[in-house]
Amino acid sequence: MTDTLNRNDEILKNFCAKYPLRHFKKDRPLFYQGEVPQTAFFIKSGVIKVYNITAGGEEKIVSYEADGTLVPSGWLFGKSPAALFYYDAFTDSQLYSIPKQDLINFMNTNQVAATSLLDHYASMYTAAIMHLHALEQSRARDKLLHIFQYLALRFGKPMDKNTYKIDLRLTHQDIANLIGITRETVTAEISKLSKSGTIKSENLHYIVDTNKALRAVGENDFDQVNL
Repeated sequence: MTDTLNRNDEILKNFCAKYPLRHFKKDRPLFYQGEVPQTAFFIKSGVIKVYNITAGGEEKIVSYEADGTLVPSGWLFGKSPAALFYYDAFTDSQLYSIPKQDLINFMNTNQVAATSLLDHYASMYTAAIMHLHALEQSRARDKLLHIFQYLALRFGKPMDKNTYKIDLRLTHQDIANLIGITRETVTAEISKLSKSGTIKSENLHYIVDTNKALRAVGENDFDQVNL
């Protein structure tokens, strides 16, 4: 099944590769909240930060989107008339710029590509549920354990059976913005988790022992999740 899905992904990528490739430097905006996009973007490489800004001026992360994702999805699939959030390049990124109707027509006439996209969005939905689950935790420690589990599954590169290196450079403020707590609390809790061997930090990259993280929160069912 995985090999089939990989081949399906290539069909969608090959279609998108016919369109102009744009380069976005880190922190450059793609869309502003409320903006009506001129085109959709398919992420060839890099990571896009999706976020909101509260009335108090605080940044709240909605998600990080990586290779193979179409943005902004709500506008693209007719669920909103404009971009619902802000979209910025979190890293230097390359994106194909594709007219909305061209994408819709391609999906409507190519079942293989549509299947690939469905699988991708099923993974994104599962990731969003995990993010929401982390936000629902009452204790800062549990919020962190759950969000690191989510990040390890979404962006982690396996180092061994239970250890993943998150392939994103995340400051303590970035993590705080993901789960709605202060940077100072994140710093204090990460220090404790580092002492227990659950998390290690290397130059703003985090190495997560998912086995220890799951045991700490008592939710071993998450070890079967595949994003």
